[in-house]
Parts: sequence; structure tokens; C-alpha cells
Amino acid sequence: MLPYLLSLLLLCESRDRWTTQLAHSFCQSDHVISATRTLANSGFHMDLTTNLELGEIPRAFLLENTTSHFYMDIDQIKEGLFLGYPPVFPDDPIDVEQPAHSSPAHIVGVLCDTHHVTLPVHHRYQPAGSQPYTSACIPFPRVFISAVSPDDHADLALGIDKEEEVRGCRLLRAPCGVTPNPECGWEEVVVVGVQDVCSAIPVGLLQDLPLVKVTALAAVFIGFSAIVYAMFCRKEKSKAT
Repeated sequence: MLPYLLSLLLLCESRDRWTTQLAHSFCQSDHVISATRTLANSGFHMDLTTNLELGEIPRAFLLENTTSHFYMDIDQIKEGLFLGYPPVFPDDPIDVEQPAHSSPAHIVGVLCDTHHVTLPVHHRYQPAGSQPYTSACIPFPRVFISAVSPDDHADLALGIDKEEEVRGCRLLRAPCGVTPNPECGWEEVVVVGVQDVCSAIPVGLLQDLPLVKVTALAAVFIGFSAIVYAMFCRKEKSKAT
């Protein structure tokens, strides 16, 4: 119960945080970094790995766009922090059961304390079609590096305001650590050599729909018959005694 309440509290504090800030342009860093990205495994469950060539920059903050075709199970990631998963901060509650055609895209903040980050991602179910697979891609995230941190300013909010005033632009306000607060100031960095990563998603075939319906109805009928038969046998047994 306690982990669930903590997770709910963190989610409520981060709700709409990214979409509100993304309405503005951010301060740009003088740094230019390179990165690579891969999706491992096949089917509905994959590992998304991002390698950032940050040099001496100690950490970064990513804003991932899952699109409507993918989702991140935030509870799975939080429970897997000991496996090396990074702290994540979703913009809105993520319904892991929604199919792709009715799910919105989600923005998920990811705090990277290392230059190599792996996250579990999952395909959403697609509408039935005429082909067994369809393709979907995850765009490369926007990448930010620290501009105002607790090492620089005891009062982070004041430090961010002063930095924004001097530079004439906005910093991303995002967590400094594993909890939503305190918030550090992050500047956006240019990333070169990156591409979206794509994968094939299994799709149910329309021509199989009649067979699926018949099979489902047969299963329901057999299950109902078994229940009725069990109740009848129990009733007869009670009469006999």
C-alpha cells in the first residue's frame, strides 16, 4: 500500500509538468553531443537503450514521447530501480490497457545519471488489419543538461529565475534526483547523428475475426455448461445424502 501511495503522490506532483513547459522554447546549451539508440527484443515487450556521448557532462534529463503506439509501465520501472532503471516522471497517468487507436501520446521525463540508459517499453494493441504486422517508431527524446543545480545555488527557484533573467530564455524545471522535488534548471542540448527507432507490431488479421468469434462463443458455452453440470451433480449428491 505504501509504495502505491508514494507512486500516486509522485505522479500527481508531475502531472502536466512537461506539456505545460513544452509550450515554451528553452535555453540552448553551447554543447553538442552525439547519441545512439536501439530497440531490442521482438513482439510486444522491448528494451529501449539510449547511449549518450556526454563527455565530462555528468548527467542529463530526457523528455521521451511514447507516441500512441507505445507505453512505459511506470510501476514496473519504479520497482526495477535496483535493476538499473532510471527515475522516470510521467506527464499524465498512463493506462497500460488502452489500445493504440484510443491512447494519447505521453511525455515521460527520464533522469540519466549514466551515459547508458535502458528502459522497458511495450507496444499497444493495434486494430485488426489485412497484414500480420505494422510498423511504429519512437522519436528521439529532447535532451537537457544541468544549468542550475544545488551545487550552484542554495535556493534553486531563485537561482533558476536569475539565470533565466540573465540569459533571456527559459530553463526546463525538472527533478534533481529520484523525487519530483527539488527541481533543478536544465538547458537543452543539440544532439547529432540520431534517428527514430522503429519496430514491427503484431496485428490481428481481419480474416481471422470470424474464427475468433466462433472460438470465443464456444469457450463461453463450454464454460457455462460445465458450471451448470457441476451444480446439477452437487444437487443430486445432496439429495442422495
